[in-house]
Amino acid sequence: MDTSFLPIDFVNRMEQDLGPDFHAFLRSYEENKISALRFNPVKADDSAVEAMSSMLTGKVEWSQNGYYYDDDSRPGLHPYHAAGVYYIQDASAQLPVEMLSPVPGDICLDLCAAPGGKSTQIAGYLNGEGILISNEPMKNRAKILSENVERLGIRNCIVTSEYPDKLAETFPEYFDKIMVDAPCSGEGMFRKNHDACAEWSLDSVQMCADRQAEILDRAYEMLIPGGRMCYSTCTFARLEDEEAVAAFISRHPDMTLIEERRLWPHEVKGEGHYAALLEKSDAQSRREECAEDRAIYDLKKINNKILNDYLVFAKDTLEGSLNSNLLLLGDLLYSLPNNCPDFSGLHVLRGGLFLGTLKKNRFEPSHALALALTRDEVKNSYNLSADSQDIQNYLRGQSVMADVSDGWTLISVDGYSVGWGKAVKGQIKNHYPKGLRLL
Repeated sequence: MDTSFLPIDFVNRMEQDLGPDFHAFLRSYEENKISALRFNPVKADDSAVEAMSSMLTGKVEWSQNGYYYDDDSRPGLHPYHAAGVYYIQDASAQLPVEMLSPVPGDICLDLCAAPGGKSTQIAGYLNGEGILISNEPMKNRAKILSENVERLGIRNCIVTSEYPDKLAETFPEYFDKIMVDAPCSGEGMFRKNHDACAEWSLDSVQMCADRQAEILDRAYEMLIPGGRMCYSTCTFARLEDEEAVAAFISRHPDMTLIEERRLWPHEVKGEGHYAALLEKSDAQSRREECAEDRAIYDLKKINNKILNDYLVFAKDTLEGSLNSNLLLLGDLLYSLPNNCPDFSGLHVLRGGLFLGTLKKNRFEPSHALALALTRDEVKNSYNLSADSQDIQNYLRGQSVMADVSDGWTLISVDGYSVGWGKAVKGQIKNHYPKGLRLL
């Protein structure tokens, strides 16, 4: 068994921590990584699972929408991936949000959200109702987060890029549910990414634990009385996991540990994960008062001419769902979630659903809007089959020949929206973003 790539201090600590289970743990590094994905309930239904069944090898037992897949099937290249029907995510990493269990209407925060796996999973639980703020302090990673939120067609998410202390100043005792998937020493990455071993040391574990304590304390300040928080990592270090949670509770005795779970790679199909579900006491019955004090974004009325330009391609069903909370920033038009928080003063990459851009005498709908729409919400749509050459051509940026009315046309694959085209005399000119096109 070649485990020479593992740091010796890590091996020694794991042997001490695991005792008789250590050799089974070590043998897990002989095995190949096990790949999984999670279907997106914002867009997908049972027919999507059925259509993908030849790629899938089994259900993830702790995840409502999680499935293992055959690596040779390469689902990242399937048109359903471009349409946001599923998100590729390690099976173990799907556990924390399942434990947090948001419900429609919750005000949620994903504090360390990039690249977006847990945020998009939370959005699936919310099912379009309530609000999700997905935050990532690192600007380059926040951009990837925003792109994934967009791809999965999520309407009620605000993507921010701030450090936790700035958010805590803005949102004191604000959120019903908080996900804290904290930056960690990444020991659960060693099997699939040997390079991660080079960045690991006992000192880095201690540094991560110190940073996690600070993040948890800021999350505590933002959690409404009676609210719940899930803390998770992809590391095996007790200092960053069980001991971090115990120390957090000692600093905040009004927090109660509801559930604590650990997935080991030698016991489950996955890379391993730790998660702890905590609840904040509402002994003084302050929850309702805090909820009433939440600051809501003050929207300015939008010019009716703008609305008419924007709605030219929309059916009445879309007008009602997106029109009530419109925000115009320069020439960019957004639809904010109902009761949207006041995010003034924060660095915001995505203020709700980006509808499109006002250009000279016209409105150009965004790719984000296309991915969030259904065919029932637009006047013009054209469907392509997932196994057709036409969808491959479209994803490569080519035009599609079709007998449809002139104007903006929503392109879908097996009924799942994937992007825009603009029909002119029987030809749908391609508006799929150049940066996303297949080579």
